[in-house]
This record gives sequence, structure tokens and C-alpha cells, in this order.
Amino acid sequence: MSIEWDDLKPGDGPAALERRLEKLIKINAVLMDRVERSMDQQGNAFSLFQTAIGLDAKVRSRTEELTWALRRLERSNEALVLAKDEAERANLSKTRFLAAASHDLLQPLNAARLTNSVLSEMQESEDAQRLSGQIEQSLQTIEDLIKTLLDISKLDAGVVTPDLQTFPLDTVLSVLEASFGPQAAAKGLKFKVRRCGLLVRSDPLMLQRVLQNLVSNAVRYTKQGGVLVGVRTRDAECVVDVVDTGCGISEAERETMFVEFYRGAAAAEGNHTGLGLGLAIVQRTVAALGYPLEVKSALGKGSTFRLK
Repeated sequence: MSIEWDDLKPGDGPAALERRLEKLIKINAVLMDRVERSMDQQGNAFSLFQTAIGLDAKVRSRTEELTWALRRLERSNEALVLAKDEAERANLSKTRFLAAASHDLLQPLNAARLTNSVLSEMQESEDAQRLSGQIEQSLQTIEDLIKTLLDISKLDAGVVTPDLQTFPLDTVLSVLEASFGPQAAAKGLKFKVRRCGLLVRSDPLMLQRVLQNLVSNAVRYTKQGGVLVGVRTRDAECVVDVVDTGCGISEAERETMFVEFYRGAAAAEGNHTGLGLGLAIVQRTVAALGYPLEVKSALGKGSTFRLK
């Protein structure tokens, strides 16, 4: 927009000059507004440019930190992998050593048991028979300990893999009934197994051993009442409960009861025999089978071990 002063004529009066002046003022105002807007835009652009430079510097800094952290994580992961491999090799070596040692130890133990059996038959006095029985019990305890330690070592090393089969669960329940029914009756306890007629897919020997350990503990730590092994279906799953009316397990012992050689307060007070390895075997075996194990207990009222 422009104005030509040549448009003014010599005869124009003050009114015409005022109109021209007002027009010039308006034009100047418009030009000044354009200049201010242009400067604001330039200022905004400069601010945006400065902000972009700052963000770029922060992004670079964070990228360098992330790259450094990732490299540390990679080195840590490599160290963890190496440590894991070393631990697995150590476990396998331990298992091989225990297997060899147990074989060498069991041979003289068996020989000692045979010798003790012969000596027992040769003795006629009751005292000699009693001492022979104590020796036999001690030798049996040592043999059980060696075999159990070997089993735990194999489970820890991961060399025991389940042999999954489809079989009637009642076959395992029948073994439990035949094995522990007489023991429970000898203590004056009720022992009941609820059969189910179900077909399950599992390792029958590993499952049987888990239930045997649970029932053995239940019978051992129950003074009155009884033990129940119940099976039911829930949400298309088979649930096995081992329920007793024994001494119960305190909250403080819920975690430690699965530790090797741990024998709870009830075992100490009742002078019960046992190695403290039954639940350690149970925990490792159910982990190998992939089954969750739930424990509910109340002191003085009993316990329930649930296998799903």
C-alpha cells in the first residue's frame, strides 16, 4: 500500500490535508502491526529453534545413558548366564559324585545288614535280639538318608524328568491305603481314602512318592482323629487333598518346613523319628511335575496339603 504526494493539488484546503493525514496514520498503523507480527513470528521461530536444540541435546544425553545402561545389562546378563552354566555343571558334578558315593556306601551297608541278620539269628537272649534290632534300624536309617540325598540332588540338577502317562488314579490310592492303613490302625487313627475312578495324566511313580510323603507325615504327627486322602474335580482339574487332625503347622514354619533336615517344633516335642527330608522331596517333585501345592493349617487342629 502506498500514497503519492503528487495527488495533492495546490488548491486543496485543510480538510483535504487532514484526510490525507488520517489516511497516512492508518497506513502507518497497519505497517507497524505487520512489522510487530513479523518480529513476533521471528521471535517465536527463534524460541522454537532454541527449544529444538535443547531437546536434541537432552535426547542425545538420554540416548547415551540408555546405551550405557543396555551395555551394562548385556554384560550382567552374560555374567548371569556364565554363573548359571557354572551352577548347573556343579549340580551335575555333585549328582555324579553322590551317585558314585552312594553306590560305594550302600554295598558295605547291605553287607552289614546281612551280617547283623545272621548274628541276630545266632543270638538267643532277648537283649541280644533287641540290640540287633536297633542296629538294623540304624543301618536302615543311613540307607534311607543316602538314597534321599541322592534323589534331592537329582531333582536339583534337573536330571529327573517326569514320565507322563495316562493311568487310573485309584491305582496310586490303593497303594496308599495298603501302606498306611495298618500304621494308622496301630496308632488308633482312622484312615480313609476316597476313590474317584478318574484317569489322570502324570508320572505315576513321582505322584505316588509325593502322596506317600504327605500321608506319612500326616500319620506320624497325628495323635488322635484320623487322616483323609480325598480326590475331587474342580474346573476340569483333579484336586487331591491330604487332610489330618494332627498338631498343625505354625505360620513361622510355613516356609522353613520345606528346608532340608528341618524338623518342626512338633517333631521335637513328640520325639518323632524322621530325617526332615520328606517335604523337601515333595516340594522339588511337585515343581518337576509342574503342580501347585497349597498348605492350610491351624495349630492344634490339623493340616491340609492340596495338590492340583
